[in-house]
Amino acid sequence: MSELSIFSDEETDLLVSLPYKVGVWVSHADDEDGEIDDEREMTSLAVCIKAVAKEYDGPGLVDDIARETLKREPFWLDWTDRAFNILPDCEKAIALLKQKPGLGDAKNYRAALLEIATTVGQAYGEFNAFDDIPEDEGFFAGIAGKIVGGFSGLSKDDANHPANISAAEDSAIAQLAAALKIDDE
Repeated sequence: MSELSIFSDEETDLLVSLPYKVGVWVSHADDEDGEIDDEREMTSLAVCIKAVAKEYDGPGLVDDIARETLKREPFWLDWTDRAFNILPDCEKAIALLKQKPGLGDAKNYRAALLEIATTVGQAYGEFNAFDDIPEDEGFFAGIAGKIVGGFSGLSKDDANHPANISAAEDSAIAQLAAALKIDDE
């Protein structure tokens, strides 16, 4: 039985759509001309969600959410269209998680969403200096694995915050971190 069974359909939809919508939201924060940046960011987003599912593989809520996000790929286009005002949804999701499964799952969910946001923010900036970038998923999996490994939960104020994220994406991640704030931190 999935850990998601404690939530209503509406609550599950909220929790499952946010990992994808967070990535889209950060991607749109600094949208360059052309499609190359969008393609790399969306590839990075999908690979990162897969990495989240593996990182928490086993009993637990965050991996169940990530696997359900992947299962609902047919909804991604619709979620993209609804990814422009996600901060209230983030606040709602954290409150819901603190209430039902508890603080630990809320913190893990927050960390996963911030890692997804950071990975997407780095996807184009990290690679745009190179002329010949492999477009296969394995390349992006390596990058996502480095970022997702250990779920560092980097925030805007951390010394190790990636410098290759644009100012607009950095601002979006800071806003996201604020919306995902857990009072007990």
